[in-house]
Amino acid sequence: MLYVGLGIIYLFLLVVLGLKTFRNRRWVLFGVGFIFPITWIIGGVLPPRGMSKVDGIYAERERNS
Repeated sequence: MLYVGLGIIYLFLLVVLGLKTFRNRRWVLFGVGFIFPITWIIGGVLPPRGMSKVDGIYAERERNS
């Protein structure tokens, strides 16, 4: 029962992080993620492509407020 629950959580997180990677325009990480799912975690955490660090700070501030 524990393995089934953990498997469902794992698949849910893979889908969410895979879509976030895709929306962040990290195409290569998204494609490689089908073989190495850890790249979806990396791509989901990175800011969107083309966004400067200052833009990222402002975007994070807007999300938190």
